[in-house]
Amino acid sequence: MRNKYILIEMNQRNEIRADVNMAIKSMGLTEIENLNVKIDTGCPYTSIPILKFGISNAKAQQMKQRDCADNKINKEISFGANDSKEKRESDKEKFKDGRYMELKSITFQHRDFEIDFGGVCISKDYVKVSYDRTGNILIGMDILSKLDIHIGKSKILGKTVFIACPYESMD
Repeated sequence: MRNKYILIEMNQRNEIRADVNMAIKSMGLTEIENLNVKIDTGCPYTSIPILKFGISNAKAQQMKQRDCADNKINKEISFGANDSKEKRESDKEKFKDGRYMELKSITFQHRDFEIDFGGVCISKDYVKVSYDRTGNILIGMDILSKLDIHIGKSKILGKTVFIACPYESMD
């Protein structure tokens, strides 16, 4: 039986995390299972550091090089909250000059993304992938905006929970 909603307890660190299955079909990654992700309402777009998939650094750099050379793949700079003004300016220059391999702050848009929260499946046209970062897989507002979300203390569990239902399957 498929779940109709997502229910996740907030952890001891005041984080909402879930183990999910994913697919990024344009990359040929169709059976990515049991990955831990962080729900991040402050993140505008879902962000996937590909190294979290267990891919080696060498393989990730080969994939990055392929994406850098492919004009059909959209590229963007994605700065971190702690990046200095100097780093931002330097990275913007490298990006403008097409020196993508030198940038750790670059993301690549890949098509046909699916995420499965224990039976609740959400699809999106694209997702942003990075090849150099090692941080959390962040599920951002681009995915969360497809859900009716409530965060609060459960009277049944006595704990703070995240509960969400896709708009398309609400009844």
